Amino acid sequence: MTTRIGICSTAHVNAEVYAALLAKMPGVELVGLSDENPERARYRANAVGTVPLSRRELVRSADGVLVCSSTAAHGELFDLALTNDVAVLCEKPLATSLAEARELRDRCEREGLVAGMAMPLKFSRPIRAAKRAYERGDLGTLLAISGTNRGRMPGGWFTDPDLAGGGAVMDHTDHIVDVVHWITGERVTEVYAEIGTRFYDVPVEDVNLLSMELSDGTSFVLDGSWSTPMENTFWGDATLELIGSDDVVTADCFGQSYTCVRDTGRDKGVESVFWGADPNNALLRDFIGALETGREPMTPLSDGVKTVRVMEAAYESAARDEPVEISY
Repeated sequence: MTTRIGICSTAHVNAEVYAALLAKMPGVELVGLSDENPERARYRANAVGTVPLSRRELVRSADGVLVCSSTAAHGELFDLALTNDVAVLCEKPLATSLAEARELRDRCEREGLVAGMAMPLKFSRPIRAAKRAYERGDLGTLLAISGTNRGRMPGGWFTDPDLAGGGAVMDHTDHIVDVVHWITGERVTEVYAEIGTRFYDVPVEDVNLLSMELSDGTSFVLDGSWSTPMENTFWGDATLELIGSDDVVTADCFGQSYTCVRDTGRDKGVESVFWGADPNNALLRDFIGALETGREPMTPLSDGVKTVRVMEAAYESAARDEPVEISY
């Protein structure tokens, strides 16, 4: 059995990563790519041996699609998928507002559409090891959590508040909040946010620090800033530290890397090469398995709604300069 997958828009930086993985995945046919920019669509389709298609052609040719557009365009692509009964794996965040995120989740649930979020850290081996340690009780009583998801400033539509819904908070809150919810079984119930624009001349925040509290009272701090230098040898990080009364567990999702130095050929320079198991590959396999069986993906839209709720509260907190309580 061959499962046909398409990529709706390549505006998101991860679209190329997904396309390369899908193009060589057994049992999967990458039927094509669509994009707002026809030239970009042709270039990226040729790079992975597939074809550029219009959005409508793509959803009519595929069993499932990856939505990799600007966040503001997610709704119209979900409309196409729902009309054609095509499963969806959506880039994060789910929407620019909580109201729209809830609407997308509810529509997919009513129609019975297989739909999930492209939040791969649940498949990260270091994160899974941390979850096992937590569930075994190795930490004793959980006292505090610290996380980072810092990266380069992505530019383009990511810095347009109308298309992205915000800046670094919208870009780098989902992943770590989602895995903290998953590992602990608790939810963020309060957030105090400090945000600012310190590194770049952009109309959105590039720095943020979220001080949160979970439903069991555990404190949780997250730095999701665009603070990785543009010339850094790796794009950024995703780390989590669980501090307990008996032990401390640290997960570095991309720590399995080495530094490669080239002084010959066209690709001279220094780069960091990640050699660990790619969580994106496992994310895609889980989505395809859900599509084939009709089950819910491990990263359901409901998880994306919860993280949008946290982000909305973070912006409210920054505007009010005080902690904001969260209900779901």
